[in-house]
Amino acid sequence: MAEESFVYTACPGWGDHDYCALKTIVKDGKIERMERIVYSAPEEPDGHICQKGCLAGRQPYDPKRLQKPLKRVGERGGGQWEEISWDQALDEIGEKLCHVRDTYGASSVVLWNLGAGVPAQYSFENLMPFRFANTFGVTVPLGSIGLDNGPFYAEFYNAGSEFPRTVVDPRIMVGTDLIYVWGCNPIENQMRCAQNLVRAREAGARIVDLGLIFDGTAGFADEFVGMKPASDGYLAMAMVSYILQNDLQANDYLLARSIAAYLVDDETGQLARDAENNFLVWDATSGAPVPVAPKRGDYPEGADVQLLGAYQVDGRGLTTALQKLKDSSAEYTFELAAEKCGISAADAERLARDWVEAENAFILSGYGLRYRNSNETYRQFLLLGCLTGRLGKPKSGVFEALQLQSWPLVFNDAPISCPDGAANVKSVPVRMAQWFAAAEADDSPYKALIVCSGNPVHQQPDRQRWLDVVRDMELVVDYDVWLTDTGEIADYVLPDLMSFEREDLITGACYNHLILQEPAIEPQVDGHEPVWVFSELAKRVGLGDYFTLSIPEYIDIRLQTKYPLVAGIQPPVTYARLKEEKIIRAAAPPEPKYTPYLNPAEVLDNETGRMEIIYAEKLADLGMATTRVLEPNKIGKSKDYPYQLFTGRQRFFMQSSFTDDPITVKLSGETPATRLNPADAERAGLAQNDKVEVYNDRGHVVTRLDLDESIPEGTVHVWFGWRRRQFEEGTYAEITAQCAGQDSQGPLEDKWFADWLAAGHHPNPYVESMSSLTGSTDCYWDSWCNIRKYAGKEA
Repeated sequence: MAEESFVYTACPGWGDHDYCALKTIVKDGKIERMERIVYSAPEEPDGHICQKGCLAGRQPYDPKRLQKPLKRVGERGGGQWEEISWDQALDEIGEKLCHVRDTYGASSVVLWNLGAGVPAQYSFENLMPFRFANTFGVTVPLGSIGLDNGPFYAEFYNAGSEFPRTVVDPRIMVGTDLIYVWGCNPIENQMRCAQNLVRAREAGARIVDLGLIFDGTAGFADEFVGMKPASDGYLAMAMVSYILQNDLQANDYLLARSIAAYLVDDETGQLARDAENNFLVWDATSGAPVPVAPKRGDYPEGADVQLLGAYQVDGRGLTTALQKLKDSSAEYTFELAAEKCGISAADAERLARDWVEAENAFILSGYGLRYRNSNETYRQFLLLGCLTGRLGKPKSGVFEALQLQSWPLVFNDAPISCPDGAANVKSVPVRMAQWFAAAEADDSPYKALIVCSGNPVHQQPDRQRWLDVVRDMELVVDYDVWLTDTGEIADYVLPDLMSFEREDLITGACYNHLILQEPAIEPQVDGHEPVWVFSELAKRVGLGDYFTLSIPEYIDIRLQTKYPLVAGIQPPVTYARLKEEKIIRAAAPPEPKYTPYLNPAEVLDNETGRMEIIYAEKLADLGMATTRVLEPNKIGKSKDYPYQLFTGRQRFFMQSSFTDDPITVKLSGETPATRLNPADAERAGLAQNDKVEVYNDRGHVVTRLDLDESIPEGTVHVWFGWRRRQFEEGTYAEITAQCAGQDSQGPLEDKWFADWLAAGHHPNPYVESMSSLTGSTDCYWDSWCNIRKYAGKEA
């Protein structure tokens, strides 16, 4: 009788930002089951597995997987294919790429690579397309994509850096007193976060869920506070005003770590400086401004530095940054919050008071706000943490994202993605709104599209834009595990291997561990992993000299990092050592657990070296130096489309992954549904299980109707994830707002992108990944719609 063995595998459900590594049990050459990973101490209990992870081991055997390369026969999108060999597919694709490059230029080829739903963000699924793009010279249309932007915007204008500030170890919630889960649903969608929320409540934390939908997190919480869509900033700013008007701020913390005491020139809106370019603060002892050296210099010895106050010096008005914030926030009353948010003024005041009075408290938001105004709302959440001294405080904080990792690990990936160096990459980045404007024009410069990770025709908003873009292209290639909505409009579809069938380095969020992913089984289809695919394609377009290494050799390059938590591992970690040990703990301290702003003496990556969330000087020209509530673009602004369209996730799918598994489909209701509050349904003359059409000026979707009191009045909820072919007609992706588009990218987003570049960053996301998020706003839920009983297609 064969014995069981195991390997480690990156879960295919990584796009939920849990990034779990799983233990794959194998028997007789087949996957027997999936189990949670068991880390070494002190992280031993912190491996997790959810229902998607438990089911993931079924996916390699799914007969609906792509079995062989496919070539379109007949009309594009007509669904007619012929199976061909890999040699034929790559020969023909390579020949067409060379023709397009030689005829129109290399930048007429577009490469889309957005890893979500597979362990792509930290693996060869990302690195090999980047290497190909940067040596061939394709156009990269990911710059400023409207996806999860708000936390990065807030952190940039506070600390000058982004990604490391959005990484957090969720275990630090255990031991806190109060957690506001604000606008997200971790109980259903983020397993690591959910388990630590449970542990936190068992240890005495009170959990309050503030959100739109009464979901699983609302049911788990001690209290649910229902909020009107896109209104969150009004409550956050009422809380800010309460703190400042009642002098409840953490003065010592603000003096030590922020620019709260820095003086602002009332006329210019810029931070006041002396002739030597030193920042100025007000000294009550001398009754005059005194200098502070740049980059978090010390205050002058003996100075009585004032946090609040407005002063005149030689006819020049100078006001402290904190006073500016106090004055500008005064308009945000609890009564205004009650009106805008749909809650009582008493509840708004209680939430503010509880936040201030708790010894330890968290705000947990986790990419939950997808409205046009969400960038500033995340800034307001961060401000609440700063004013009360909770950023970096043990058992406290603000998690405006959900990058649930421990100490972030950095690898030597630049030589792989940019073999000629960052200064010599040939790929051409274009911000997405501008790319669509050019691609939709009659004289579009783009002639070929390669999609190698992601499913833009399904996942990106305003589906019709993608259909219009590819209509006249000479070549469309999709590389995926499944025949997706994107694959359906391709000329060639190439089958990828699943993580169970290939070797890779698992590096993301593995709780301070590096893990080697080994093949659990032989490939179940005639597919190939990305190192092989892009190496073979490179040979056919004259780039073979760049693609000569094997997977183990590439892994060794990645491990040759100077980052101390990897470089400090002894003996040094190599592919050979990983092959032998499978899992190795990073040289990370067991305590403290990672949270941003952990070091009280840290000099931040901005001009002052301090937290600037109180007053963002760079935004003064736009009147946004002190934060204020912005209105959404669309919600509540149309008589024809009076409802908010909400496309929130449910726990059984991951993006559009797991929509092919009959178990997850059954658990998800077997067919797509639209959820509507019974009161709205009665007014519209609709009943349970009616066939309904949700529509707006962009398109429509037809589903059955579920009446559900957990959906607030004025909101229509169509579940995210279902593929187009699973709907009776249309899809939610037809009717979501463009992001990024000409109606969602304005002066504020443009300013952010310009400021980011001015800080020395690279504009190409295939060189510096954060440029894919910088300079846009996330507005999936800032979409209007209407609903009616479906009468069938017009004759």
